Amino acid sequence: MTGDTDARTQLTRSLRRSIGLLRLLATRGQVGWRLSDLARRTALDPGTVHRLLAALADERLVNRVPDSRHYTLGPLAYELGLAAAPYYDLGRVAEAPLAALARELRGSVFLKIRSGQESVCLARHDGPTRGEGLMLDVGGRRPLCGTAGGIAMWMTLPRSEQRAVEVANRAVVNERDPAHWPGVRRMLARSRKLGLAVNLGDTVPGICSVAVPLTCAGRPGLAAVALAASGAAWSEARAQALAERLRAADLGALMANLRY
Repeated sequence: MTGDTDARTQLTRSLRRSIGLLRLLATRGQVGWRLSDLARRTALDPGTVHRLLAALADERLVNRVPDSRHYTLGPLAYELGLAAAPYYDLGRVAEAPLAALARELRGSVFLKIRSGQESVCLARHDGPTRGEGLMLDVGGRRPLCGTAGGIAMWMTLPRSEQRAVEVANRAVVNERDPAHWPGVRRMLARSRKLGLAVNLGDTVPGICSVAVPLTCAGRPGLAAVALAASGAAWSEARAQALAERLRAADLGALMANLRY
């Protein structure tokens, strides 16, 4: 019995480690990760990471970029996503109203969903022009506290969970670029004060954004819609007015029958 229990424990550990690697690979969908960087971020032995990547590559869940040492998600990840899309693709369900909002408000509209302590971009629609400096595209993952869209979902969580996410996100941000966290802290403080997820150039000069949470499939705060634009700074009153327009779109009503 002990041997069987140990084997199951080892299998579960390997599965969780593999899923962790896939999550990391999803954060750099274009350039990918080097094995050494994956080992450092996961605190795993490089040999262990190599074995897990090799197994995932055999199943086409991971791909090694030709003529490089970088790994990305593989074709099976895409194929599996296609099969799940009818039940989870919020971006498809809300495509028309999101595009209309982008044209009306003359900015970029993002639809995001919470994935653990991260937010994932499910859809992006640009207004008349694509805003300079707006780097997030479909599939992009960010720490939940790192963008207005993520903060909109974060603000719906219990206080204890908010604190836990903030601590974990700070560790991730500081590992990537410690100079970025003060801007995130300003954004969090402003959002707490206003009771509204807003970024008034706090993290990237010249870029403002505001977001509101959405109730999806009966779950409040599972998703969020955000508006971002580059150029002239917004006032707090302007951000509040834009948030009201996003709320009025009532996008959550379109998502009631999804399986989240």
